[in-house]
Amino acid sequence: MRNRPSLFTAAERRIGLLALLAAIVLTLTIMVAERALAPSLGIYGTSAPTLTAPNVVDARPLSRAA
Repeated sequence: MRNRPSLFTAAERRIGLLALLAAIVLTLTIMVAERALAPSLGIYGTSAPTLTAPNVVDARPLSRAA
């Protein structure tokens, strides 16, 4: 048994730990669900190489064109 007074009781620490674990599980579940339910980006996905069209330049403001 401890002689020093504690800021939180054992029950409060247990509830805090359970709340922290629940928040972590909820966050991970949401991350997995977003990944699984996200629409397919097809050729524009992150793993696809960048496609370049011939004779197409990057967009520039009209004041700097030419």
